[in-house]
Amino acid sequence: MAKPTYQQIDGDVALALRPPRWPYLLAVGLLGAGATTALWVWVYQVRSGMGVAGINQPVGWGVYIANFVFWVGIAHSGTLISAILHLVRSKWRTAVSRSAEAMTIFAVMTAGLFPLIHLGRVWVFYFIAPYPSERQIWPNFVSPLVWDICAISTYFTVSLIFWYVGLIPDLASLRDRYEVSHGRDHPRSRFYRFFALGWTGAGSQWWHYGRSYLFFAALATPLVISVHSVVSWDFAMSLMPGWHTTIFAPYFVAGAIHQGLGMVLVLLIPMRKLLHLERLITVDHFEAIGKTMIVTTLIVGYAYVLEPWTAWYSHDKFEWQYAVWRATGYMAPEYWSLTLLNVLVPLALLFRRVRRNLWWLFAIGALVNVGMWLERYVIVPGGTTHDYLPHNWGHYTPTWVEWTITAGAFCWFAFWFLCFAKFLPTVPTSESKAQVAGLEHDEAPRVSGLGPVVSARLATSGVVAVFAEVEPMVAALEKVAATPYRRTTDTFSPFKIDAVPRILGWPTSPVRYWTLIGALTGLTCGFALAAGSAHVNDLIVGGKPWAAWLPFCVVGFEGTILVGTLVNFTGLWIHTRLGRWKLPRGYDRRFSADKFAIIVGCPPERTAEVRALLEATKPEETYDFK
Repeated sequence: MAKPTYQQIDGDVALALRPPRWPYLLAVGLLGAGATTALWVWVYQVRSGMGVAGINQPVGWGVYIANFVFWVGIAHSGTLISAILHLVRSKWRTAVSRSAEAMTIFAVMTAGLFPLIHLGRVWVFYFIAPYPSERQIWPNFVSPLVWDICAISTYFTVSLIFWYVGLIPDLASLRDRYEVSHGRDHPRSRFYRFFALGWTGAGSQWWHYGRSYLFFAALATPLVISVHSVVSWDFAMSLMPGWHTTIFAPYFVAGAIHQGLGMVLVLLIPMRKLLHLERLITVDHFEAIGKTMIVTTLIVGYAYVLEPWTAWYSHDKFEWQYAVWRATGYMAPEYWSLTLLNVLVPLALLFRRVRRNLWWLFAIGALVNVGMWLERYVIVPGGTTHDYLPHNWGHYTPTWVEWTITAGAFCWFAFWFLCFAKFLPTVPTSESKAQVAGLEHDEAPRVSGLGPVVSARLATSGVVAVFAEVEPMVAALEKVAATPYRRTTDTFSPFKIDAVPRILGWPTSPVRYWTLIGALTGLTCGFALAAGSAHVNDLIVGGKPWAAWLPFCVVGFEGTILVGTLVNFTGLWIHTRLGRWKLPRGYDRRFSADKFAIIVGCPPERTAEVRALLEATKPEETYDFK
């Protein structure tokens, strides 16, 4: 299939954002009704007490915690596709990254509800917050449950910022498109203008943006590994048979990516058809997801084999009796279905014909998600129904209250995803255009030592030369860079062109220093918070002294990522001059769509000289600005 043009990319994305029709409104209404029903059932549970749920003695954790683990797992593939694949320069991630990132945000929003639902007395949730109070009661940062709060809140914040930063250039493109076609006062024009933060696509903006986005990806990559590891430690740090095992961290992470990729297939295959994005999201992209799922399938299958083998090899009779019970007890059907749904079914992806058949891919993605939910169900309530003491063995069956709230969570997640698909670009247009141009990553050496750039887009007067393609603009820029006007030259483009800072001799963006300072500050503050609260309580927990530095590493790590990300975004905001909604002189709304420009700032008396210089490079047109 031929590559789409810049105009086709913009057109396809804009077509997907056209006003909704009645089937869409009906679907959103039904999903909203489902989420509202779950809300009323939860209110009924709060008023009646947790007795209306199936939780009993000894089962203290039921479907709610299984749902929490499931939805946190769903969130992982978005960061995998956006951050990790960005670092390894994978091209296929571009078309699916935006939707996967949105899926991450909404999945974390859903996961965060279930600890509150499970809490019962939801009005005391603030007890977990580390704030000074007269009671002098601080959270215990040695507890894995507190690690959860740190990890999930950090993951949500970092994922939201990462997603939003990727949206900024595309929001600017939509801002310009809607202001031309619908006027500045149209609600969507106002919305896109506000959240685009005055982005223009100047080369001096892309210069900082590219480096900042790279650091966002570098910070998010270890975070995605840590979050589900921390979730697994909720179980592994206990002494329950079946839970107290070192395999849980990699087991949970691999399973999370596995189910997240399955959810990407479930969401993107119908979205591609309904929004007519076949030109941007191709079968090749889905085949790449299928290949990635083969890897996660093998890891999950290895874990399924290793888990009972470890129980047998350990000669621990409690672990072995639990392994036997799980395979033969009342949860045996769910247990044996895991191998079928999570390993044998996705192994069909080994065949190319299956990987390129969207019906098969959708079915495999759906079955994997069913299997991964059942896996969480077997792990969470199953572990508490069969512990060390036979007289304490029990049985767990979810009630209609739990099933209704579980179904409502799926409605809540789908509701937000449908809203996203209709109001925000589901495909990153700037990155897609960069792929069309073949200039996603330019590794040419950089000229250094010329000092900070004087941005031409801030000049009061000058000349702009407009080009239809990136190659003649880059060739013209090399000629301009050989003149005395090099220091006051900048560019406008709909995507990042790495050759611009190299040609103009700009040094490496200082955003890296912001990120480093933020990360070190977060590391220090994380350890200080954990140690300070422990010193106030002065508790001996699990035989450890109050300064248990190894558990504090979790809090220090999350602080490193969180503060590093926030300060990185602050540096991006300052150096790219975001938040200035008035567009600069010389800017044309075509520059966010399909045109490229060189802008040279100069005094009014030098305008004729600069115009002659730029016209010698054969642009489509030139014009002055004041």
